[in-house]
Amino acid sequence: MQTAEKKIQIFIFKGHPDKVETQVAPVFEIDNSESYMEVPFEFYLDLPEEEKAFIEGFNKYIDGDLKGSRRELAKSASKIPEAKYMFALVNTVLGKFREAQLLLAGFKPEWKRFIQTWRVPVLVVPFHTGDKALYISVDEKGLQALNYLLEGKTPEEIAFMLGL
Repeated sequence: MQTAEKKIQIFIFKGHPDKVETQVAPVFEIDNSESYMEVPFEFYLDLPEEEKAFIEGFNKYIDGDLKGSRRELAKSASKIPEAKYMFALVNTVLGKFREAQLLLAGFKPEWKRFIQTWRVPVLVVPFHTGDKALYISVDEKGLQALNYLLEGKTPEEIAFMLGL
């Protein structure tokens, strides 16, 4: 799913998740370069492997390594809700909608890590006109919007259905 000039991306918003709502807004350039999930080295050493994989997968996305991100997130998706969500988002960006749908079937969000680190992943899906986009956040409307997107609805249709 692409528009004339823009494609689906994940914008990592630095701020509290309660402040990041699913919405329609103008398209703007995204720079995730300062949104790494940082963990002190001595603490990192004692983390379970799935926690390390989540952090690695998240940071590989920031570096632009989608395949590496997907590989790491897959290791933690069964144990960490945020990893499962990021794994679904990365699959969406890669055009693997069916895999993302399967990941989100019956999904119940628990955002402990996103809230602690204040790194909120927002899926940016440009309208066909290229001037606006649907910004899908981790709120309740966002999960509805993401499911509609994975069913094949356009961002314009989703915005209309959700009253955005």
